[in-house]
Amino acid sequence: MRFTLALLVGKLLAKLGGLLGKATNLPGQVALKICPDLMARIRFNGKVLAVTGSNGKTTTANLVAHILTQNGYSVAGNAKGSNLTGGVATTLLCASDLHGRARQDFIVLEVDERYSRLIFRWFSPDYLLVTNLFRDQLTRNGNVDVIVDKLHQAIGPDVQLVLNSCDPISGDLAPHNSRVYYGLAKTPLSTDESPNLTHDARVCPRCLGRMQYSYYHYNHIGQYRCPSCGYQSPKPQYLATDFDPATGDFAVGGQRVHTSYPSLFHVLNITGAIALCCSVGLPLDRAAAAASTFTVSKERLETFAVGDRQATMILSKNQNPVSFDQSISYLLERDCPGGKTAIILVNNINHTGHKDTTWLYDISFERLVGQVEQVVCTGPRALDLAVRLQVAGLRPDQVRIQPEVRQLAPVVADTTGDLFILTEIYDAHSILEVICP
Repeated sequence: MRFTLALLVGKLLAKLGGLLGKATNLPGQVALKICPDLMARIRFNGKVLAVTGSNGKTTTANLVAHILTQNGYSVAGNAKGSNLTGGVATTLLCASDLHGRARQDFIVLEVDERYSRLIFRWFSPDYLLVTNLFRDQLTRNGNVDVIVDKLHQAIGPDVQLVLNSCDPISGDLAPHNSRVYYGLAKTPLSTDESPNLTHDARVCPRCLGRMQYSYYHYNHIGQYRCPSCGYQSPKPQYLATDFDPATGDFAVGGQRVHTSYPSLFHVLNITGAIALCCSVGLPLDRAAAAASTFTVSKERLETFAVGDRQATMILSKNQNPVSFDQSISYLLERDCPGGKTAIILVNNINHTGHKDTTWLYDISFERLVGQVEQVVCTGPRALDLAVRLQVAGLRPDQVRIQPEVRQLAPVVADTTGDLFILTEIYDAHSILEVICP
């Protein structure tokens, strides 16, 4: 009775919330109050595919769902990225009928890595794709080793893993589980030394010996080997090769793939999504073709005009230095003859209001020196960001400060070149309202 009541109430709240644009977490939270083991009671006709990791899981999960849908399968998932317990519960109750049975071919779930053990105590996915593991929101998650421990608790013995062969941390998860690896061969954008300050695998995760790299894609992602114990990049069954940054074309297993977001980070995520879809039985050619029709959500990457200037908004994950490093890489890789101006909004920590800004010193702002005309600092932590930029080596006259977002327009108008807006999802709308009303 409680289970049926929870389903009914949850579905009703989801219906009402959909009209208000607030239907992702609350229905599941209320349903779990009524029936705490709701997620354990739901039965699946098809397979449950989960995606987790520090960065890229929302886009990767949506890409997996896109590939499967394009190939005629019925799919349900949490496309908006509500990846905590309430959001996953909402997804499952909405996907199921009043008998608690989800009849779709696939359920594709993005799952927060820290909450994975709390979610997977009730059910176990058939497949788990892990994009990567980095330091992320240290005030909430602690060191990356804490997340590794939580994932080891979450991963059941029968879960099939899809792992990143370029990441020595996530690539070593649950060593006794069946797995396939995906990876990215050396590209024109790969480097002999890591271009980033954040490097969480300087030592081997197995023996703590000093790790050696043949090349880096970004941060600690690349081809690695530990001389002390022999731990090294595993051979991937799905390898992205021949990447052309100018066109966004690359190949996986000889099949051409195209992306309009030509970054090493995104190419790896696409390859992971293809690997997962092929692991559940989709032919490689069909997976590659469907992946090539996927467009990154405008909530993540959007280009538009501000007067006669081109502007690109790149969303970064708050308190996640690797995410901001990727946004900086995207800025640096664009060809802008008229120059570039970066607008960076740094807020207090979401939901808690904590004012910690130490994570700014893990972002490689030094890479902006000599590459941008100006940087406009805005948001509650604008002054902290300005100090960090001057430590990075930008001249004081290059750093403009306007903490009040609503007063940003005249400051932006006084800059030159194409605009690159680096912020996180909760603050994006406020900037857009001001600079392109």
